[in-house]
Amino acid sequence: AGLSIQQSLWMASASSSPWKQLEGPVSAAAYVSMSLTMTTMTKYAASVWRFPGSSLLLLIECWATVLALLATAPKGYKYKPFCRTTLMNLPLVTVAKALNMYLSFLAMKHTSLPIYNVLKRLQPAYALVQDWLIRGSVPTAGERLGVAVMCLATAATGWGDLEFQPLGYGVALLAAACQSLFLVLARHAQDRVPGLSHVDLLFYTALYNTVVFVPLSLTEAGEIWRFLSEPGEPTRLLLFVGPYVFIGAALNFTTFWCTSATSPLATAVAGNLKGVLSTLIGIFYFSALLTPIGWLGIMGNTFGGFIFSAAQLSKKRRKSDVGRAGADVK
Repeated sequence: AGLSIQQSLWMASASSSPWKQLEGPVSAAAYVSMSLTMTTMTKYAASVWRFPGSSLLLLIECWATVLALLATAPKGYKYKPFCRTTLMNLPLVTVAKALNMYLSFLAMKHTSLPIYNVLKRLQPAYALVQDWLIRGSVPTAGERLGVAVMCLATAATGWGDLEFQPLGYGVALLAAACQSLFLVLARHAQDRVPGLSHVDLLFYTALYNTVVFVPLSLTEAGEIWRFLSEPGEPTRLLLFVGPYVFIGAALNFTTFWCTSATSPLATAVAGNLKGVLSTLIGIFYFSALLTPIGWLGIMGNTFGGFIFSAAQLSKKRRKSDVGRAGADVK
């Protein structure tokens, strides 16, 4: 009793074999679209608008997520944020997510979109190692090949970008590591806590991130006040916050959904493909440039994503065939 609306719908739909086969691609497509929109809005806030309250925006996003999930939960359902099992398994997930959110915003201030995406495309490499160390998950040869092609293509794209800032590179690399880490830790928490869904993960991490972003927001208060004293800035903030918070909450949801429906590595690859689209937006709307080597890197990166996706599909089919064979034996 007491399942959330979202959980009830997913459990019902999961019993349908066609939906089970489509859930991975659908969740990945939703994640890519939300991530692309969020990246573009964050780049605007950090580099064009130059709003100084990144932690405040992230805090509002977390609170909005918590309120939305509480509002949609059915009568009688209770989240258990202070349950011993939850507290033992989710702090590291929360820290990794908070670091990724904060460092990603900071990286946007010091890099162009193409450079940012080049470095964030290293997530599959991080995820492959982290998933093996933390969860003992061993990728197939096809998955390793896809990741290798993407890593080489990422290096080529970086070589072909005409802007370089050491601070931006370092922060973006840390953000990529934290993003892949929180995806792996989220899946690991689901392995260890029975019944822990991506909706639960979304609620708990958004709630726990208050501990991180409230102090950071207080350190930004003075600078935010001075910024909002400029003509027109309060109105611009009000117009920006609503869509930003909605997209941020949707991105949190689709990230955990994609990770739960596929794997941390597959989510990282989906983010990699999003980076290709975001790089194109950066080139046309934020005055970024790529050399021919950079363009080859983008195409190679996309090709590596197709290799990995094909390997994932083949892996799922083999598991499905084994499951049916076992059922037939019984």
